[in-house]
Amino acid sequence: MDDPDVPNNTNSLESFFEHLKDNLRIHRGLSREHQKNFIKWYLHFADEKKKKKG
Repeated sequence: MDDPDVPNNTNSLESFFEHLKDNLRIHRGLSREHQKNFIKWYLHFADEKKKKKG
């Protein structure tokens, strides 16, 4: 409960997923399989960016 690494709210998480959904809307012609791969790569690069940051 008192972990400083856990945020007090979910705003950053909601923002992250809204950005992901916006990107999927831009590429709305992707097949279901390509959408899955897009999400996997999106999460991979987001994780890499996070690792470089902190």
